[in-house]
Amino acid sequence: MNKSRGRRVGHPDTRAQILAVARTRFLAGGYAHTSMRSIAADAGVDVALLSYHFASKQGLFTAAMAIPVRPGELLDRVLDTPVEQWPEGILRTVLRVWDDPRTGPALVQTVVAGATQDSRTGGFDEFLETELLGRLTARLAGRDAEARALGVLLAIAGVLATRYLVRVPSVVAASSESLVRIAAPSIAVHLRGARLARPAARAIDGRSRR
Repeated sequence: MNKSRGRRVGHPDTRAQILAVARTRFLAGGYAHTSMRSIAADAGVDVALLSYHFASKQGLFTAAMAIPVRPGELLDRVLDTPVEQWPEGILRTVLRVWDDPRTGPALVQTVVAGATQDSRTGGFDEFLETELLGRLTARLAGRDAEARALGVLLAIAGVLATRYLVRVPSVVAASSESLVRIAAPSIAVHLRGARLARPAARAIDGRSRR
C-alpha cells in the first residue's frame, strides 16, 4: 500500500508543504508547464489532495505565490456583462484589486520577486497569458480573437506598470475613475465590432486550458 497517497493523517503541515513545493515548481518551470501531478509527486501526496485544498491549479498558484485574489475568476464576472461594458469593467476591477492595501502590495511583491528570479517571472507571465489572455480569447470569435485579447491585455499591463511598478507620479496621483476614463478607450478600440464566441465553444476552450 502506497502511504503517500491520500490525505496524510497526523500531519497538519501537509498544506504548507504542498505550498512550498508548488512555489518551487512554479518558479522553476512556470505556470503553464507545471502540472498538479508533478507537484503532488514532489510533495508525496495524491493529486486529489491538491484539489481538495485549492480547488484548481489557479487556486494553488495564487496560494503558493501569496496572491490574495484569483484574477481569472474576477475577470469572468466582467466578461459575463455586455461587451460594451468590458473596457470600464475590466479596468475598475483591476484598479480596485491593486489599489486595495490588503491585496495590492502582495501582487506587486509577487511580480517584483519573480522578476528577480534569474530573469524569470515566477510563472506570472504564463499565468497572465493562460488565465487572463486565454479567458479573453475564449470569449471572442473570429480569426482576430487572440489579437484583440492581446490588445486589451497590453493596455491593462500599461496601467499596472505605470501606476504600481514604475510608479509614474501623475499616474499614481490620479484617481481610479480618472484612469478608467483615460484608459478605457484604448481597450475599447480592440473590442470595437468584436463578435462573441458561443457558450459551447467557450466551455471546450476552458477545459483545454486546465
